[in-house]
Amino acid sequence: MSNHAEQHERWERQPRETSRAYELFCAYLDMGIERSLRKMKASLNGSPSVRRLQVLSARWNWVERSQAYDDYLEYQRRLQQEKERRAMHERHARVALLGMNVAVKGLESLLTKVQSGEGAVAPGDLTRLLDTSVKVERLARGEPTDSHEVMGPGGGPVKLDLVQTLKRIDEVYGLKTEDSAGKTRDPGDGSGASES
Repeated sequence: MSNHAEQHERWERQPRETSRAYELFCAYLDMGIERSLRKMKASLNGSPSVRRLQVLSARWNWVERSQAYDDYLEYQRRLQQEKERRAMHERHARVALLGMNVAVKGLESLLTKVQSGEGAVAPGDLTRLLDTSVKVERLARGEPTDSHEVMGPGGGPVKLDLVQTLKRIDEVYGLKTEDSAGKTRDPGDGSGASES
């Protein structure tokens, strides 16, 4: 039996659980994540005492069964959210493709007009449409719309020098920092270190 099927059974009526005990458990369960026996007693007319509710809760594992139910609801919410997110991505991809088709047809039309010497269509409008459509499609497919590369001098890797980094921290934030010799440097003190 699957884990979710086992959890599902935990909040259903248990073997030998009386109708009244199950009714009280359901009232407790329906209180949501803020549930407590004292709140339950206060909200129900003619309910048993808090002590009796404690006995029933312990006997029928209300806390564990409620947690299993809460976990199940959260699992269902996440499944639904994922389903809706996938549908959104598919919808956005379809819209992007439609936009790109319009832009391509416009570009083909512009090309035909330019080649035949007929009037001109504002290419800026078509360029913006194509650019927007490409960005929307990339977003819908989970791809970035921009790329940024960080390189060090001469296109090599970025190298960090501790002393220069500490000096830069001093310049920007005015903080006291320790140099590689373990001496505290005062903000703006470019002459060296003072004893801590």
